[in-house]
Amino acid sequence: MPAMSLFNWFKGLFKPNRRRYDRHAVQFPVRIQAGGEGHECNMRDVSPSGAMLVDAPDLTIGTLLQLEIPQIALTANARVVRRTELGIGIEFSKEGIGAIVAGWAKGQSPVTP
Repeated sequence: MPAMSLFNWFKGLFKPNRRRYDRHAVQFPVRIQAGGEGHECNMRDVSPSGAMLVDAPDLTIGTLLQLEIPQIALTANARVVRRTELGIGIEFSKEGIGAIVAGWAKGQSPVTP
């Protein structure tokens, strides 16, 4: 990955945050079902509306998936909204699912805010 120029770094300081919600750092395994296949990956961060999954398959933006978090017996529908070098960004189909996950993860995850 190329080094960020000083200009771009400085410009980034003043770029407004377009996200509706703050993200919370977490670190725990999850399972996704997409296109009839299951994949193990890890959740890196979560907000009330979505999450970042690392070690995830390279799914196309718009792909519908089912997220499973066995530790809390939660299954949620989501869709891929972003792909980065780190993984995939998902948006939950139901508002507030991420709040449930973040609340649980805050007490369980070794990552601290």
